[in-house]
Amino acid sequence: MTLRTQVSDLIQSGKYTQAELARKIGVNSGALSAWLNDKYKGKAESIETPIKHWLELNERKTKIFVEAPNFINIPTANKVFNSLDMARVLPTMVTVYGASGVGKTKACQAYRENNPNVWMITASPARATLSSILYELALELGINDAPRRKDRLSRLIVKKLKGTQGLVIIDESDHLPYDALEEIRIIQEEVEVGFALIGNDKVYNRIQGGVNQAHEFARLWSRIGKNTPIKASSKGDIKAIAEAWGLDSDDKDLMNVLNSIGTKAGGLRALTQYLRLAAITAKGQDSAITLDLILTAQKQMTGGN
Repeated sequence: MTLRTQVSDLIQSGKYTQAELARKIGVNSGALSAWLNDKYKGKAESIETPIKHWLELNERKTKIFVEAPNFINIPTANKVFNSLDMARVLPTMVTVYGASGVGKTKACQAYRENNPNVWMITASPARATLSSILYELALELGINDAPRRKDRLSRLIVKKLKGTQGLVIIDESDHLPYDALEEIRIIQEEVEVGFALIGNDKVYNRIQGGVNQAHEFARLWSRIGKNTPIKASSKGDIKAIAEAWGLDSDDKDLMNVLNSIGTKAGGLRALTQYLRLAAITAKGQDSAITLDLILTAQKQMTGGN
């Protein structure tokens, strides 16, 4: 099969558009089109060399790629779901906070995918100001050509949310300053939809300062309908993950190791990385994932000997 035929077949299969393929390969879309039609006037090597490199890389990825289970319904996820349900049904504001790498974000993403009128945005150091977070929410709500002025953004968001009986999830909300949180409170009360603030302990600790009525967070604290702390992953979480990867959850030695990894801070994220690397090795050996492969993966990723 010629190189041109391979590329044409990829496009005709619907896996990639011509423009997408050009971006992935790193060539101009027009040049790729001309080359495919045997009308390219430049040096053929300038197109064919990057195509060959991309095809070779793709082949290597296919040989070793192992896809992790998309979403695993662990007990911690159900705790998150219950809080999100409460936020939406009442409607009210809720917090879900605690250690990183315990599945909070994955659970929120799954909730959004399986429920209508759920919108999810992520705050960050670069997207934490009042105007920035309102702009992110406007884009998530599908407000085209969202303005940058805070007052106009707020009014458009209110108009879009009213009557939806929906839920807004703000991940990494520990980055948000007081004025952004206060504006979110005002919007929530005006439109009567649920809002969920997801993040680390700072989310709760800052807002909890509002128990002092002189504190600026007092009005916000009094509006929180439920606070859900998730300090660490449970053994039930680890068991569900092990079974999703096809491992024997009755193997005590295996589960002791998995629990020692997964119940630490950030443990679920680390455990998934180790399992995926072990699965790649197992695939290359045409074998099942074993405890030895998991331990080897852990050493490779942590720099152990």
